[in-house]
Amino acid sequence: MRRREWLVGVALTLLLWILATCVGCRESPPVDTSLLTGEPCEPPCWQGLTPGVSTHEEVNEFVRTSGFVNPQTLYPGRLSRGGQRVGVSLQWRSIAGRGRGHNSFTIEDGVLKYIIIYPDYDLTLESLIDRHGAPGKFLVIIAGSGLPYLSVTLFYPTHGFTATVELPIDDAQLLPESIVSRVWYFQAAPLDRFIELGCEVGFLGSTPEKWLESLRDWKGYGTIEVP
Repeated sequence: MRRREWLVGVALTLLLWILATCVGCRESPPVDTSLLTGEPCEPPCWQGLTPGVSTHEEVNEFVRTSGFVNPQTLYPGRLSRGGQRVGVSLQWRSIAGRGRGHNSFTIEDGVLKYIIIYPDYDLTLESLIDRHGAPGKFLVIIAGSGLPYLSVTLFYPTHGFTATVELPIDDAQLLPESIVSRVWYFQAAPLDRFIELGCEVGFLGSTPEKWLESLRDWKGYGTIEVP
């Protein structure tokens, strides 16, 4: 009898140990690193969706079936321009939930226009440049409604994306370890056409001429001039 009780006690102890250790054995949520790996597709494609090509139905199917999208955070909205409704937007956070903001798809006339992704990992400027080369141009603006900061946007027009780095105004240095906070996927085009298309869909809120005047040439890492 005592031996049976002893065996039962050992079995219960083993079971509790297995349950305790398996709490940390759950699969980690997927993290999108396609900008650096090219898998499953290269920019401007993101996870099989391509601005200017993918349809509203394909976006909805992705949102419904993707392991990246946290469905509890999905928020549909209207896209308006000039007081007229021209499309819809779908905002969402990833399952990993480590990005700095809400990702989004913007659809107009039944076609995906652009994608905004906040990386769930430390995407460094060095790793971006190693993979895609130096940016064609970059833009610096002062942003932030509370504590202001510098928003530095690197333009990769022929790749179909821009990447934004946020810097403190009092230490405006672009360094290899600077972290990319946001990536905007759009239609690949030469720089002037890339900007024209961005203005047409309302993502770039100014005239193409104004944007082109404001862009700076890439001169490498280091201190940048505050506008």
